[in-house]
Amino acid sequence: MGDRLALQWSSALSLGVPDLDAQHRELFDRVDRLLDSMLHGDRGEASTLAAFLRDHVVLHFAAEEQLMRELHYPDAARHAEEHHAFAASILVLDSAFREQGTTPDLVLRLEHEVVAWLRDHVYVADVALGHFVTATLGTEVSWA
Repeated sequence: MGDRLALQWSSALSLGVPDLDAQHRELFDRVDRLLDSMLHGDRGEASTLAAFLRDHVVLHFAAEEQLMRELHYPDAARHAEEHHAFAASILVLDSAFREQGTTPDLVLRLEHEVVAWLRDHVYVADVALGHFVTATLGTEVSWA
């Protein structure tokens, strides 16, 4: 239960770009649904999340990487490498879900990958990017 509280969206995680922040919030909401369903022994939410992530990572990462290029973010290369590694991992998991169904092993692998991503990337790399965006453009920019 303590882990779930640690994964709640908060304004401290904001990039300062409303569209990107909304995408992050949606990801947190979907992961929360996955964790809730796992607590109740329901694995159905896992394949839904994997399918969502398959599309989400392409669109969201492209938008974040465009923002980093336009702002000349100094840590953009490393940040993008993290995106590419996570996207590759999600594609493998999504393919496995489509081939094998929602096996307990796959559900746990997805939960581990996504929770680790939120903790290691969103809470660290994206927060650093948010500080850079705010310092560069001010708060609540309307970048598109």
